[in-house]
Amino acid sequence: MKNTIQKWFPLFLISSLGLFLELAVIRWLSAEVRLFSYFKNLPLLAAFLGLAIGFALVGKDRDYRPTFAPMLIIFVALTLLVGRFISPRVLAYPSLEDDYLWFTGNFSYWIALILFLCIVLIFFLMTLFVFVPLGQATGKQMALHAPVPAYIVNILASLAGVWMFALLSWLQTPPVMWFGVALAGLGIYWGMQKLLTRNMVVVFVAVLAGIGILNGSTIWSPYHRLDVVPLTLPRESDGQLVPVGYTLKVQQVFYQAAMDLSPQALAKYDGDIPDLVGAADTYNLLYTFVAQDAKVLVVGSGMGNDVAAALRNGAASVDAIDIDPAILALGRKIHPEHPYDDPRVKLVINDARAFFEQSTELYDVVVFGFLDSHTLLSGMSNVRLDSFVYTIESFEQVRMHLKDDGVVVVSFAGGQPYIDERLGRMLAEVFGDGSVLTYQGVFGTSLVAGINEHETIASPWKVWEPDPAYEDLPLTTDDWPYIYTRERTIPDAYWQVLLLIGIACFALMRRSFPQALRPEWHFWLLGAAFLLIEFKSITEFALLFGTTWLVNALAISGVLVMALLANLLVLQVPNIKLGLIYVLLFISLALSYFFPLEWLISLESTFRAIVSMIFLSLPMFFAGLIFSESLRRAGETARPLASNLSGSFAGGVLEYGSLLWGIKSLYVIAALVYAGAWLAATLQGKSKRL
Repeated sequence: MKNTIQKWFPLFLISSLGLFLELAVIRWLSAEVRLFSYFKNLPLLAAFLGLAIGFALVGKDRDYRPTFAPMLIIFVALTLLVGRFISPRVLAYPSLEDDYLWFTGNFSYWIALILFLCIVLIFFLMTLFVFVPLGQATGKQMALHAPVPAYIVNILASLAGVWMFALLSWLQTPPVMWFGVALAGLGIYWGMQKLLTRNMVVVFVAVLAGIGILNGSTIWSPYHRLDVVPLTLPRESDGQLVPVGYTLKVQQVFYQAAMDLSPQALAKYDGDIPDLVGAADTYNLLYTFVAQDAKVLVVGSGMGNDVAAALRNGAASVDAIDIDPAILALGRKIHPEHPYDDPRVKLVINDARAFFEQSTELYDVVVFGFLDSHTLLSGMSNVRLDSFVYTIESFEQVRMHLKDDGVVVVSFAGGQPYIDERLGRMLAEVFGDGSVLTYQGVFGTSLVAGINEHETIASPWKVWEPDPAYEDLPLTTDDWPYIYTRERTIPDAYWQVLLLIGIACFALMRRSFPQALRPEWHFWLLGAAFLLIEFKSITEFALLFGTTWLVNALAISGVLVMALLANLLVLQVPNIKLGLIYVLLFISLALSYFFPLEWLISLESTFRAIVSMIFLSLPMFFAGLIFSESLRRAGETARPLASNLSGSFAGGVLEYGSLLWGIKSLYVIAALVYAGAWLAATLQGKSKRL
């Protein structure tokens, strides 16, 4: 037993640390350099490509493992520099008319494009350089063992890395803890390989010191980087700033405020703070349509402004739903009106869609707070954290939770006109034409749906009417949930940055890593298709269980477990017929494409999780069988895994096809890529026989 542990421990350690550090880098970079909150998949693809290059370098003359420490400290220093001094102030994005990002700078198109491309390219390459030595280290360890057993250990280690990071996220630990765990493990590994030097230790300590010292009072929830600062507003009479509550920043920019909007506070300033009066109107005016003693559901309750408004207007009970436990805790602690301490309030930490599916309660009013998301659901998806809340299917679920005379209120802050128009059209489609009212408040647009057309409408509310200029505007659905995207198109900035990255990486690899430009096409295509299905699984899990932090861990684990089972089967069966497995793979993809996910929603939560993990990951099982059997036949791990990981980069690029054709289209694209892999394997087999 001891000998077995000694034999496999180095591979297990470096494999688990590779995936753990990948997750840590993606999350930390997206919080520090705000642009990557909306492009989390780019550092993920950079990590894949870096690992692929590292695997391709196994057995070559140069050992890149000692370059990890200098690459890491440059990456960390650059991230801290941009994150602390540039990112909070400037966000350059050239495609705002196609795809909306929050708090962008006022640049001309060409300046925004140049800044955007430069920032993305620099951090993409730096992330790539960090993971090249980790890929080479992992490849060297796998080369010491038979391919399939080595791959099994790699999968088990990856599972350990995923759940270790999930645990640290759940515990709301700061980045210094994430990197501390990773660097401690890497220190052990480098020591075992006799590569640990005094300079490397100094670099690790400097990295942790820099990350820890500059963290300050920042709170790290499972989803966000949170910073709280006092909120002051000017008095109109003398311009004096007056404290009125607190501002919550997410990813370093304004997200929401906790303000005292009680009648006592307003009377105290007697209208001398217009912004305070306007804020109170935004939250109070909706109760023009709601009777006293109403039963209220607040979706995205945040620090409590919507809940406080419901209580001020006589609500009998308030169910407050929010996905982020840290934000709810802040609201309970610092909101001036302390709405969460009221016995009429019930707090629920959950995703909105998950709550709609699980609850049987009926409400007089459902209030959507300012849910505007500042980050993506995952590094493996272009879907933002709040995207599935604003779809036709979501509003249909809300209607089922309303009493006969109930209303729904949707507020959205400062978005593009097409976003307001899209929300109005969706509410009109679900609740009927003429039943939607609108009001423009100090924070943005509020829409009320479910109003009786004969009801008296008081100013400043007015009947919402569609704008003919947006007649062809696509409405968001669970298959196309991109509320922030203007059309079914790939925004210019997306393909421009992907083109630049592709050219830069090709030039880099041609000059410095030519081995990575000679992939085995069968494994390359398998990697591209595999990542597409993994992306699709994560979005489907989010739809079934909500966009909670646990979903990513469950989805990735489902993929890894299926790959593990496939490898174990390959160990037991001496010769697997790949043609038959390809046929079963295509059948499973077709079943997944046509299967209605709503059938799974009615299942009990635990049983639904098990069934969903099996069903949604079933194509991964057959894909895993194909990969493992091909790996066994190849007789080595380094080159096949290098090809597989570089193919994953291509799969990440193809995932943008969902912006054009919807999320389900990824199954079709994956099937075509798998067909290409089958053809490549067939041609390769024929050439060997010749």
